[in-house]
Amino acid sequence: MTRSQSTTLVLYHYDSCPFCAKTRSSIDELKVEVELRNIQLNHQHRIDLQQGGKKTQVPCLRIDEANGETQWLYESDDIIHYLAQQQHELFRLTRMA
Repeated sequence: MTRSQSTTLVLYHYDSCPFCAKTRSSIDELKVEVELRNIQLNHQHRIDLQQGGKKTQVPCLRIDEANGETQWLYESDDIIHYLAQQQHELFRLTRMA
């Protein structure tokens, strides 16, 4: 799936988190373009997550919309569901074109 030009996706995670591993695996399977930010390897990523999402829980998907709005999505199952929905919508629109 090609990332929509109107939306940027960033996953805050760390390597040893099993829920993060599950989410990263789904990102790979869905072929979604997502920037990965490891909060254990880069302290600034942890600060950004705390300030933007109001907590340091991972995994967390930051969704930056073209209109300037930012959404912070927590919980691996919710993130995977969101990404699968986006992929399905893109596939549907591509088939209609």
